[in-house]
Amino acid sequence: MLRRDFLDLFLKSAGCFTLAAASTPFVSRLGAADAAAGRYAFPQGVASGDPTPGGVMLWTRVTGAEGDSAVIPLVTQISTTPDFAEVIAERSITATPESDHTVRILVSDLEPDTIYYYRFRAGADVSAPLGRTRTAPLPDADRSVRLAFASCQSYEGGYYHAWRTLINEDTAAAADQQIDFVLHLGDFIYEALGYGTARAIAGFPSGGGHSPGFGEKGYAVTVEDYRFLYKTYLEDPDLREARARWPFICTWDDHEFSDDCWQSASTYQPRPTAEQRRKVAANRAWFEFIPAQLSDHPGTGGIPNQAHDFSPTTVSNTPLSGEVDDHGLDQDANNLKAIGSLSIYRAFRFGRHVELVVTDTRSHRSEHPVPGELNVQISGSPRYVTPIDLVRLCDAGRTFAGGNPPAEIPLGDTTIPNPRRHSPPGTMLGAAQKAWFKQVLSNSDATWKVWANSLPLLPLRLDLDQIDPNARELAFTIDSWDGYPSERAELLGFVAEEQIPNFVSLTGDHHAHFAGAIAPDFDTAEDPDWVGAEFAVAGISSQSVYEGVLAYTPEDSPLRPLTTYADHAGKPTDNLNTTFLWGSKAAMTAAKTGNLEQAQAARNPRHNRHLAYCDTHSYGIAVAHYSAGETQVRLIGIQKPDTPRGKAGGEIERQTTFSLPAWKAGSPAPKLAPPRIEGNKPFPLA
Repeated sequence: MLRRDFLDLFLKSAGCFTLAAASTPFVSRLGAADAAAGRYAFPQGVASGDPTPGGVMLWTRVTGAEGDSAVIPLVTQISTTPDFAEVIAERSITATPESDHTVRILVSDLEPDTIYYYRFRAGADVSAPLGRTRTAPLPDADRSVRLAFASCQSYEGGYYHAWRTLINEDTAAAADQQIDFVLHLGDFIYEALGYGTARAIAGFPSGGGHSPGFGEKGYAVTVEDYRFLYKTYLEDPDLREARARWPFICTWDDHEFSDDCWQSASTYQPRPTAEQRRKVAANRAWFEFIPAQLSDHPGTGGIPNQAHDFSPTTVSNTPLSGEVDDHGLDQDANNLKAIGSLSIYRAFRFGRHVELVVTDTRSHRSEHPVPGELNVQISGSPRYVTPIDLVRLCDAGRTFAGGNPPAEIPLGDTTIPNPRRHSPPGTMLGAAQKAWFKQVLSNSDATWKVWANSLPLLPLRLDLDQIDPNARELAFTIDSWDGYPSERAELLGFVAEEQIPNFVSLTGDHHAHFAGAIAPDFDTAEDPDWVGAEFAVAGISSQSVYEGVLAYTPEDSPLRPLTTYADHAGKPTDNLNTTFLWGSKAAMTAAKTGNLEQAQAARNPRHNRHLAYCDTHSYGIAVAHYSAGETQVRLIGIQKPDTPRGKAGGEIERQTTFSLPAWKAGSPAPKLAPPRIEGNKPFPLA
């Protein structure tokens, strides 16, 4: 076959099409509908994604009475008005079983910074809700940009009240105060069942995969399983309307494939398991259900595009070889093929003031620095509460101590061989993505350089050494950037050396609202050299980190007061914020005395000194506003979304607003100031 014919066949089988808009509106050429209404349906609605000044990706999924094997003809239309009296683009397309009847249409030749409406028609049936999207402003446009950012939306964990709250707020806002686009930072789906009890999901089409101790319901294994999850999640009316209202820009975290994954390895057990077939299935389903410009992405600032569409590949679940390159990438052929089947890191320019850099922190990362089996011996968990000195040693690998790592490391009263003595230092991004990331940052002349970062840079440490002389300072989790401190220092050191101003990270994953200043070295004896700020958004519906820690801390544990205690009236008090903000000694003092002044007097001044705010018992979403002079970020905290509320949306518990003034190249970044809090302040800030 000719290459052109092959590509055309592949694009059709993958549900991908292109469409150029006309320069002037026209009356639709469609005739009367050729079938009675009700024959076709659009159960997951419509969506758009990855807006550029000249184009946007549109998406839908259609079903028909003919069943799963039918090819369904569709027509898509784009208009500048919601009544579609005149259209600017129209095309006949087909939805095929090969892509589970999803279609993706890249619309080009649109006007910059313009709102458009779109819809699909199959026979007499029209997609609903109505699609609304917008293009990005030109790179030199001097206008502010508003974006919402979100993370972690377990369907079983709760309802999507945060999306409805955002929709209600945006529809009531003036046109120039409305959101331009939504940034989804990962965990769009959860690959396993049993992550909550608010809503039930039926079992997987394949029956699911099962691992010892994991639970009866299992996890997605096949592409049909992952498709089933996307279809279930996208039938939620709040999420469906959010995707119809705004263009989304998405990256993934772990649950789009497997909890705490790296490369093509799952980590349900302390020892990683190679699951290349699952990785390919997860990549394919993400590509089919998330509208993103990948192979067709124009790039930014002249930097070549690195993203590419899903490419079908056949792999086997072969054990990882253990042979890694200088960046920890396992050289097993099936691992490399699985990872290479889809690439999603890319960048966007929104006017003069925003360069958005979207990364993938899973596919190219090295194995967790402290092996899971070793961490279980230390803390009982494969990736939580790890001594920070051990993290530094293992993460640095063969480069530790100037290239002289110890042959053995202490473990209790004995020593064990250093498992990372001959390993390269850890990486989250991998060699190619890291080089691209640095190039985009250094070449950008946008006012704000915004990192869409699925995992927090900010450490959340536990200073148990302050209440137990035999304890050590702990990293709360090593699945975040605190588990990869050498590369974090390299990247933030690059920001400092290149004198890149106005650097901001937007992140999620931890199911908590928190924020603070970022630096190459968070542990320096002196006040760190701050290079920017990070804002972390709580989960849409996934269990808050406070509730998660509480569930794993027995009531009779001597450490339980670090999470909660009963006040003088017997009411439970959320004390985990105190532990992170002020330290373990302060938290224990609060629990013992109930006196905040005494607790604050016991504060550890070096503990998590980068944090400006922490709200661990929270759900919600966030909105960022970027202008020439400042960034404003508003963290919207809602009450636990465990009961349906319909069109009312979530009950807002608090709104926390930060203001970060812009700074010039060569000037030090300001340390993030405490926020303005409206509503009920989280303990101990009340």
